[in-house]
Amino acid sequence: MTTTDREQKETRIKALWRQMEAISPMLDGTLMSKRNRVGRKDGRIHVSPEHWTLQYRGADGRRRWKRIPRPAKAAVQRLVSAGERYRKLEREYRALQTELALADDGKKNA
Repeated sequence: MTTTDREQKETRIKALWRQMEAISPMLDGTLMSKRNRVGRKDGRIHVSPEHWTLQYRGADGRRRWKRIPRPAKAAVQRLVSAGERYRKLEREYRALQTELALADDGKKNA
């Protein structure tokens, strides 16, 4: 790896770090849209109004769900989107850090 490649990657890592710091409120989970379907005795099917559930991992690592009220859906969607953006930046950050670490490791008797 040349010094210009290394400098470009280090600059990108710093930029990613600044972007990750700028994302403060976020949720790590998935916002799911659901509708309940219930069959009635006369054969008709009742479909409930749409409702939302946030699926996330609890502190113990288990999957958890939280029902989201209709007025809070937009705010929760923004927080989940921020969490997805953070995870995307984090993946790129880790990949660049790994590339730099492996590039240093490959040198012999330098």
